Amino acid sequence: MSRHRNIRNLDEDDYYDDDYYDDDEYYDEDEYYLEQQREQERKKKEEAERKAKENKLKQQKLQQQKLQQQKLKQQQLDDAKKKKAAGGKGGGGISVASAAPKSGGGGIFLGKPPSGFTVESKKNDAATKNNNAQNMPIPQLPPNILASLRSNSTTGEVIRSHLSLVILGHVDAGKSTLTGRLLLSLNHVSQRLLQKYQKAATSIGKSSFALAWFTDEDDSERERGVTIDIGTKFAKTEKFDFTILDAPGHKDFIPNMISGTASADCGLLVVAATTGEFEAGFARGGDASYSGGQTREHIVLSRGLGVTQFVVAVNKLDAAEPAWCQERFEHIKSMVLDFLKQNGFKEARIRFVPVSAYTGVNISNSDKVEDEDGWKALKKWYKGPTLLEALDGFSPAKRGYEKPLRAIVTDVSSEGKHVNVRGRVVQGFIQSGDNVVVLPVGDDANVVRVERGKAAQEGSSPYSFASPSSTTSSSTSNEAQLDGIALAGDTVEMTLANIDSARLMTGCVICHPHPSLRPKVEQRFEARISIMERLAVPIIRGSSVLLHMHSIDVPAVLNKLVSSEKRGDGKPRQNPRVLTGGVTATVEITLSERLVIEESNECKALGRFVLRRGGDTIAVGLIDKVLS
Repeated sequence: MSRHRNIRNLDEDDYYDDDYYDDDEYYDEDEYYLEQQREQERKKKEEAERKAKENKLKQQKLQQQKLQQQKLKQQQLDDAKKKKAAGGKGGGGISVASAAPKSGGGGIFLGKPPSGFTVESKKNDAATKNNNAQNMPIPQLPPNILASLRSNSTTGEVIRSHLSLVILGHVDAGKSTLTGRLLLSLNHVSQRLLQKYQKAATSIGKSSFALAWFTDEDDSERERGVTIDIGTKFAKTEKFDFTILDAPGHKDFIPNMISGTASADCGLLVVAATTGEFEAGFARGGDASYSGGQTREHIVLSRGLGVTQFVVAVNKLDAAEPAWCQERFEHIKSMVLDFLKQNGFKEARIRFVPVSAYTGVNISNSDKVEDEDGWKALKKWYKGPTLLEALDGFSPAKRGYEKPLRAIVTDVSSEGKHVNVRGRVVQGFIQSGDNVVVLPVGDDANVVRVERGKAAQEGSSPYSFASPSSTTSSSTSNEAQLDGIALAGDTVEMTLANIDSARLMTGCVICHPHPSLRPKVEQRFEARISIMERLAVPIIRGSSVLLHMHSIDVPAVLNKLVSSEKRGDGKPRQNPRVLTGGVTATVEITLSERLVIEESNECKALGRFVLRRGGDTIAVGLIDKVLS
């Protein structure tokens, strides 16, 4: 008789019998693990063959360069002897000391190498490599830029604070419409373009979706009226430069929402105030077939992925019954605030703002809204900030400028001999002229061009900067110090040379080429996970899941349950047989392939993940230890 037949009905305590825990009986002969072992052996063999081929080609290349260097050295020595013989004591002989190369390359030259000659470092010299691995310092920003980044002054800043803002909420809460309204209020899009969208949207029977078209640019999104992929825009407020990430609200597109939230520093949660809409988005879910509204899931996922600050926009309050009802606003606020605090958010970092994205009420004080009566009705009881003022109330994010470079690739396109890459610098910095390595493939590349994503005026390219009228000439000149440099937290577009575009893909990590400054590329790790409250099927050892991390997802197996603890209990249990909803646990996870991963305290973006199974989110987690 199967020991798992009543797994849905038995109490969790029934599975913590140490005498009953028999590894041999369950897993030694499991066909699944035999298949996994064969697959791993096959991949290891292919990897070994690939490395052997690459090493052979590298040795041939090094041998050819060595012969070229010897010829060049002999030629320069002969020329030096001739000049010395012709000029006597004043001939200006070339000494080895004075002709040492200026670059840090391993090639030995008695002068400047000829044009087009590649300086190759001594990668095969084990002693040199070990020496450098111990002594290689982390590259640092120029002192003047670093000092301005650390400045707390609100005036005369050299570099403005940059935040990534993810827009979250249940489907049809008005996220894209609110994002479009924000861009319009900040003059980053034009009234003329809005009128064009209004005419086009009306022709297909979706006149109320015109503002959403500023972020929903795909034809299928506009036809369906649903955001499918992350829409990225840039905005400049009085205090911050924002990268706005408009996430999809539909349950089918949660993986896209995860990739956007993983890049965010703070969140704008949009909640519909109309009767029935809020309740649907905030529902718990009655059974295994319905996991509840996306408002709850978005809150849990965002906290697990590192978002700590929220502005909650209570939207469509003009359509509530009665319109602009204070009691309705306070009811929604109390329910959402309680749930946010239960999931680890601090009340001091949460603000609630009543708005109407469609009419523009309470978005900005400078707006000419379509609903003047709505403004008057709201101001009778609401004395708080506008939405833009609330966004400027965020605390600046702490950046790892002084840590080794980590940049995550989100899009790749080829252009001639070069490769264009879009992504986000999560720590360190990158600049034109840098030599980098792309992991996990391990290919070297040269950075030819770097452009930071900034706010644009009236639909210009998001990578061209056009400052609003409030921007002073001094701040514009100060920003020029960062030309060709992208810092931690920046969304960036760069051009790479000397790398095949087929070797680059979404999810690759660009880092410093030195071995001591690279992250680990491994397949196993130990992590702390927090299980979702409503779990349809409990988690046992050997459970197969889909692991989502930044912009990638890979199959994985929970091959060991180390310990678990009920929330608020404080009593960990070792070697649990099952993990049920609402518990936290330490587990070992094995991935189907080697990935770039790090401990979460070293790099948040490479150490936080989400586990999903059968289309449902089952846990969020942090990597504690990378296992070899």
